[in-house]
Amino acid sequence: MAEYKSAKEKKSNTLGCLKILLLIFNFLFWCSGAAVLWLGIWILQTKTKYVALLNSATYPACAWILIIAGVIICIVGFVGCCGAIRENKTCLIVYFVFLLIVFLLEIIAGILAYVYQDQWLRGELKGGLNSTMIMQYKAKGSEGITRATDILQQDFRCCGVLNWRDWKANSPSFKTGPARNMTAPNSCCISPSDGCAARDHPSNIYHVGCLDAIESYIRTYLFIIGAVGISMACLMFIGMILTCCLHSAIRRSES
Repeated sequence: MAEYKSAKEKKSNTLGCLKILLLIFNFLFWCSGAAVLWLGIWILQTKTKYVALLNSATYPACAWILIIAGVIICIVGFVGCCGAIRENKTCLIVYFVFLLIVFLLEIIAGILAYVYQDQWLRGELKGGLNSTMIMQYKAKGSEGITRATDILQQDFRCCGVLNWRDWKANSPSFKTGPARNMTAPNSCCISPSDGCAARDHPSNIYHVGCLDAIESYIRTYLFIIGAVGISMACLMFIGMILTCCLHSAIRRSES
């Protein structure tokens, strides 16, 4: 009888410890979910003003994956708490499934971010900037591209893709269009004003291209997205292990 009570107490203590651990994990889970959600929204709202110049949707897709994962985390954390406190196996199974979904989403976001920046970023940037920034600047219906180009050149103090000559050599607006008397957009000027880019002297306009600057910029934020995605995936893996252990402990205590 004493041995039975001792075994029962041991199971109860194990179950209590696992419940506490899962509740602590859920607190960290909620905090990380809120942080991931904020990061995704922040990237989309404040860091995508240049994405109009890109042909690829990979960069905003990574941010959207973080937002979706963050929303799921904030909602599902409640299910985990209910399952742990009430020792409800069904809640724990649902919680595990959602943890697995978030785990896969974060892995996908991390892999996308790292693979994209290592294999495709520079090539897509160069092609995208030439086909949008240079070819569509000041074109009818391309106001978003024109605005993004001007912001880009002023923010990074650059001009053209490889250098300032890209405008006169490749842009229809500067070869035969309304800006044919200009060497580059006014946003290339060190001190922008109407008609300031008529003179191409280095003291007047930036001569360095924008490709290296925007590549470094996007690479930095892709690295952040990738690091957050992989870190969150590791956290989800710990949560899945704790959930399995608690589910198993509840099943043993019932039997």
